[in-house]
Order: sequence, then structure tokens, then C-alpha cells
Amino acid sequence: MPPTSSREALLPHQQLDLNARKGRYGVVYMRAVAGQAGCGFTETSPGEDTLAIDYTLEFPEGAVRVQVKTSAQYQIDGDDDFLSFGVKDEWIAKWARTKLPIYFVIVVVPNDSGSWLNHDITGTQMVRTAAYWVRLQPGQFATTKTIKIPRSQRVTSETLPQWHLDFCALFTPSTETEEAA
Repeated sequence: MPPTSSREALLPHQQLDLNARKGRYGVVYMRAVAGQAGCGFTETSPGEDTLAIDYTLEFPEGAVRVQVKTSAQYQIDGDDDFLSFGVKDEWIAKWARTKLPIYFVIVVVPNDSGSWLNHDITGTQMVRTAAYWVRLQPGQFATTKTIKIPRSQRVTSETLPQWHLDFCALFTPSTETEEAA
């Protein structure tokens, strides 16, 4: 089989272009992290993305919503403190309606899709890939349509317990509320 460029799939007559493959890989990467953490994962079906959400993470008390984007624009070992991602007005409008936490994840991959996985005798590994996250806040898009994702917030299996605590805190009365009662 002739070598493929980074823009071509390994299969002739591929159905997914590079951007579609990036999208699938980003969701699968996050599904693997959720699996490692023992967290339920429900992907939004194609064509049913009415909330600009790619999947929900299922906790016993409820779910958080996640939008994931995959990009080769950044380097894992880059010097900048933040990754920036422009958002569409329609996403902002959809996110504004939700009462549940929404996390935005960017999965960083190399340009060459052939290097995303390493298959050797010891097993298959996702390589040269990292994800970073930020919790979207109500009103944050009043002055900008760019999400800034801190490099310090790298997604690992330890991230999901943090998201769980954030979710549970929404339903735990604050000290001020208790004192007022």
C-alpha cells in the first residue's frame, strides 16, 4: 500500500476527512479518560447536537456536559500559558440556556493522524496527545467570543472527580444560605 499523507486516511475511499477524524479521536480520547476514572459517558448522537454538547459525564447525582474540540494547531510542550479557541454565536446561545456545568475540552494532536496511535508488541497507546479543560461560566461571552483554556488544567483521570465535586457543590447549601435560614 502506498504511504499516505497526513491529510489522507489509511483506508482508500475513507469516509472521514482529517477534521472529522480529529473530532472522533477527541471524543474517543475523552471516553478513554472517563473509562479509566470509572465514570459513565454518554455521547450525543450525530445530528442531535442541539445543545452544542458532545457528551455528558454521568455521576450518581447527575451529569455534566462537555464540548470537545480537537486541534493540531497547538503543541503539547508549547510555551504559551493558555490555548485559545474561537466560539460560534450559536454555541453561546445554546450554552446560555443550560443550568448544568459545561466544560470545554481541547484535545491537542499532531497533524499527522498516523502518529496518534502507536501499535507495538506491548499494546496500543495514544501518543503525543493531551487534553486541556476549562469550565464555561455564565456571561463569559459578553465581551469576547474566545475561550482561553489554561495549560495548567490538563485532563487526566483525576480531573473527573474535580468535575464531580463542582457539580455536587451546586446542590450543597453555602454557609451564607444556612446562616440566613
